[in-house]
Amino acid sequence: MVDFKKKLNKGDLDKKINPFEIYDKLDRRSIAGPLRPAQKYILENWYTNHTTDSDLIIKLHTGEGKTLIGLLILQSKLNSKKKPCLYICPNKYLVQQVCIEARKFGIPFCLIESNNLLPNDFLEGNKILITHVQKLFNGKSIFGINNHFIETECVILDDSHACIDSIKNSFSIKINKENEVYKTLVSLFEDELRNQDEGSFLDIQNETYDTQLLIPYWSWIEKKSEVLQLLSSRNEDKEILFAWPILKNSIEQCIAFITANEIEITPLRVPINNFGTFAKAGQRILMSATTQDDSFFIKGLGFSINSVKNPLKFPDQVWSGEKMILLPSLIDEEIDRELVINKLAPPFNKRTYGVVALTSSFKKSELYHQLGANVSRPENIFENIINLKNGGYENTLVIVNRYDGIDLPDESCRILIIDSMPYFNSLADKYEEQCRSTSDIINIKISQKIEQGLGRSVRGEKDYTVILIIGPDLVKFIKSVRTNKYFSSQTRKQIEIGLQISDMAIEDLETSKNQFDVVTSLIRQSVLRDDGWKAFYKEEMDKIVESEFKNDIYLILQIEKEAEEASFKGDNETACNKIQTLLDTYVLDENEKGWYLQLLARYKYWISKTESNKIQKSAFQSNHQLLKPKDGIYYKKIEYINENRVKRIKAWIDDHKSYDELSLTVDSIVHYLSFGVDSEKFENALWEIGNLLGFISQRPDKEFRKGPDNLWCGVDNKYFIFECKNQVEDSRDEIKKNEAGQMNSHCGWFESEYGTVPVKRILIIPTKNVSYYANFTHEVVIMRKGKLRDLKNNIKAFIKEFKSYKINEISDDKIQTFLTTHKLTINDLENEYNESYFKRKVI
Repeated sequence: MVDFKKKLNKGDLDKKINPFEIYDKLDRRSIAGPLRPAQKYILENWYTNHTTDSDLIIKLHTGEGKTLIGLLILQSKLNSKKKPCLYICPNKYLVQQVCIEARKFGIPFCLIESNNLLPNDFLEGNKILITHVQKLFNGKSIFGINNHFIETECVILDDSHACIDSIKNSFSIKINKENEVYKTLVSLFEDELRNQDEGSFLDIQNETYDTQLLIPYWSWIEKKSEVLQLLSSRNEDKEILFAWPILKNSIEQCIAFITANEIEITPLRVPINNFGTFAKAGQRILMSATTQDDSFFIKGLGFSINSVKNPLKFPDQVWSGEKMILLPSLIDEEIDRELVINKLAPPFNKRTYGVVALTSSFKKSELYHQLGANVSRPENIFENIINLKNGGYENTLVIVNRYDGIDLPDESCRILIIDSMPYFNSLADKYEEQCRSTSDIINIKISQKIEQGLGRSVRGEKDYTVILIIGPDLVKFIKSVRTNKYFSSQTRKQIEIGLQISDMAIEDLETSKNQFDVVTSLIRQSVLRDDGWKAFYKEEMDKIVESEFKNDIYLILQIEKEAEEASFKGDNETACNKIQTLLDTYVLDENEKGWYLQLLARYKYWISKTESNKIQKSAFQSNHQLLKPKDGIYYKKIEYINENRVKRIKAWIDDHKSYDELSLTVDSIVHYLSFGVDSEKFENALWEIGNLLGFISQRPDKEFRKGPDNLWCGVDNKYFIFECKNQVEDSRDEIKKNEAGQMNSHCGWFESEYGTVPVKRILIIPTKNVSYYANFTHEVVIMRKGKLRDLKNNIKAFIKEFKSYKINEISDDKIQTFLTTHKLTINDLENEYNESYFKRKVI
């Protein structure tokens, strides 16, 4: 063999460390052209100014080549230091995508072998290792944990926001109800759970799957030894195995939730520092899209405020890609969620592009399935995406509650439907959303999920798509000035364009044969590349003014992180001081005050149990979604106020600036007042409906842990009790003994509190048949689906009457007329929306 190296100067064999020189020397495929301007800028800036930064965030628009940038940075580090370098993706599918990119550009890489051993090429610093987060972040990590770990020169986390959720999930123990550990833990904490919320505990026992209860922190801490002994005895169970080594020495620093399906145990502090391969890497680089808020890297990945506030980004490009955002229900109220799905979900064999729907739950996907759409499951989602990219356009593809880690470029998705508000996956996140619905932190998380969804179908500068926003709750969040401020400047401008389109489209309704023709016409203008639309979009997007929602989110998250770290080390005095600083300096909202008071009470419990209970009492008084203290909470009766009902209705309406805002609010409330909806959202919607209709509305079970789900006090000192069983399956043909017993208990509670006042006792449930074994002790009526639908429709019709008026100037007489017209008088509410039950006489 000819040794050509003998003919070379020695210097020509030196490894290049400048990313540009590396790229020039790569054996790239012919389709891999020169570096793009954004790639050049980022690489040059990194090489010149940031190679020694311990932490760095790189922000680029989708499709600007972040993967290649990351690979070239790692190759530069390998060539200069000859130490292990790691490229981490949020899932296995994206590992495959990065590998394809590496091959395309001729960048050497390696993968974890089938025997689950780290390859020598990685350990010896010869090649970049490409893997996913679950391989690194688990208690049995092959990279090592605590003080025994593989040292790395540089670690890159791609799609970092998606990685945070995956990492948090890997630290949680989730025990299925079929496991004996589940039953033992429920039994261990039964008394405390019943004391917290007996109704919810009974729902869990009766398999109402959306109900969850937080085990009180004081009980969890006191019974730490029993919990440890139980989990340790089953630490080889697959649900416990991979998180146990991380949590076993800090189980008291966890929170635990119980549902009818599982128990979830999650650490309060994300234990990133247990993984030195990442935490102590020479340089940690996070890849982030320009539309994403990076503040959660502070707690989620241990990054400093300075690194989050000063990312490395390309300054010459303000926006990328084309998104026609359509809000059909704003064009015409008849173009609702069901109509859009009925038009776009059925198969169509002449499609030349993909139609994809992102739904918030499998419940939401049922209508798509009935119409012939392909609903993906976790086990086949990536197989379905590959089929779509290969031209399988006939069936609409439905992806459930997955807003990140999926690329749908070009023809694979020209129409994207985003259906209803996204759900949080973990029980801890759901609890936080439930308790902090007005929080900046929660609303930023929600907007971030929505933006991740919006970005699925536009994966490059020249890519384009039509995005239909459906579901009243999502439309309200996107349109309302109270919440759309949480989006990035680019997304806010795209939403603004979408609202302009809605206004323009309304004018076309008069000449259209049916309402959906207007939506179809707009879709065609995008798909067929109408010159007027393209020019209008570019002109509007070029008007973007970069702005950032002003808040103290960075400092708040930093202080939370410091409090968690202090408590983890046993310094709960410092932890308490940190939370008190938050309360004194940053917290104005009453719900938020309660949230932080509960955190303070938890830290204080290690110092003084008496003081802790006092603080917990204050927390609960500020926010009834939180834990009820051990003692000190007493029921506060609704006292009838002899005040005009219409006056209260006007006060509720006056909270809205316009009819459009009022209509969005009511649509969102009514949307949640449906069978099958999460029970917390249903009961809260019923509470809001009570307020809207001029009642004094209360949720005794939620606010005081006693009594019915909802209680209204109306005109002439009349009361309405509601017990909600909206999660009962439609197929159920009878009311069970325990459900009748629960209703009886709440009827007795009402009688003991209020005496013999006029009251309508209403059980909301899909069936009116009472089991042979069940009996009601009081007069009870049933509200089934049809009656509930009538109530919702009449409320919407009532609100629609306000469209032609200045809502804050409408007269009392006119409101009373509307109430009478739409059967919403007190007499109507007593008689129109319920029916008698049928008692079964035989088994």
